Amino acid sequence: MDTAIKSQTLTSTKENVQKTVSINPFWEKIEFNRFGIIPMLLVVITCMGGIAVAFGAGSDTFELALVVFPTIISLALVLAVAPMRLIIWSSIMALILDLIVFVI
Repeated sequence: MDTAIKSQTLTSTKENVQKTVSINPFWEKIEFNRFGIIPMLLVVITCMGGIAVAFGAGSDTFELALVVFPTIISLALVLAVAPMRLIIWSSIMALILDLIVFVI
């Protein structure tokens, strides 16, 4: 009776190692700290958007849309777990538009 277990295994002599080249260590650090940065962005974006709507965009539909759409896009990117580079740039654009509407 043959009770020996015969198995064929493939062995690789070369390891397949892929090295990722970092373009900018700043964005790597931001991506690493995602769960600390996102709550701060949410507070700042929603508060500035609310203040801009309350004091600057309450009377005009175009100004209201100018405040609401970038804010909602940045919040949707947060929910979609988009790369932090997109979230940061959309948040900056939302804040700039909020300040423009609030000042004007």
